Amino acid sequence: MATTKRTNGLHLYLAAAPSTTRHALMALNNQTPEPAKFLLSYHYFKKMDLDELVEGMGQKPMLFADSGAFSAFTQGAEVKITEYATWIKRWQHLLTVYVNLDVIRDAKATATNQKKLEQLNLQPIPVFHTGSDFKHLDKLAKDYPYIALGGMVGAEAKACFRWAATCMKRTQEHGTCFHGFGQTRKQLIANLPWYSVDSSSWGSGHRYGALDIWTGKEFAKIKIGDKASVYKHAPTLRKYGVDPVCLSDRGRYHQRYAIQVSAQSWHDYEEHLRKRHGAITCKDRTDGLHLYLVDGAKTNLQDAGKAINKQQEKR
Repeated sequence: MATTKRTNGLHLYLAAAPSTTRHALMALNNQTPEPAKFLLSYHYFKKMDLDELVEGMGQKPMLFADSGAFSAFTQGAEVKITEYATWIKRWQHLLTVYVNLDVIRDAKATATNQKKLEQLNLQPIPVFHTGSDFKHLDKLAKDYPYIALGGMVGAEAKACFRWAATCMKRTQEHGTCFHGFGQTRKQLIANLPWYSVDSSSWGSGHRYGALDIWTGKEFAKIKIGDKASVYKHAPTLRKYGVDPVCLSDRGRYHQRYAIQVSAQSWHDYEEHLRKRHGAITCKDRTDGLHLYLVDGAKTNLQDAGKAINKQQEKR
């Protein structure tokens, strides 16, 4: 009888039910399913029960806490550092990372707040803004492995790219990793090796009716209520668990369908970026890239979290 030549043993075969096979394979490749990730602004979430927020998602997400000082300023409000510190301590068991209470384009005041929070036994990541002298960044890079870059919202894209690239290049010797605040421009996200970014652009579907959907290679735009636009991407919508008619027929539409598609799309986009750049390392933290979704509504975040968790369970 003919025999087939086999490789030398020993071979240990892992047995797994279908629902656990993917997780076993990912473990062998040193991968784990990425959780949902959200940025929470103290200015908007200071009165919310975050335990309840997270419980409504089903599984614990990664949470990035920001003071929301700029939003408060534009609304004539003020974020007090002692109150911000109290809020961080109250919810620290849920927070993956939290940042300093920054003062836009005032490096000295921002540094003062950093020290005040550290004196309160907190370890916020520092913030560096466009327009600040690079000597402040050089100093931060010597003491902190993780720095947030701010002041880019509303600025010209090419200028932001050059500035962020300069920040990364001049701190390279320290192995500094960076968070990009308000990175709504996909080209800026895709072409620099960020450790983490946050974006509110994922919400364009449920806010404005212009839904971004990830096709596997790029984002496409769906106009909610436009049958031709919707059915052009019907297979991808079904992959994300949404019947196209729920987006093409205004009578059957609910914003949770847009949230479901968009949250899963941006989560897949994060996976694409992780493959594009490889592991972005940061001292004492899990490898990046981490893309945090921004929204001020509790139900929107819960719907997004449940959609991402369901997506991960299916894979």
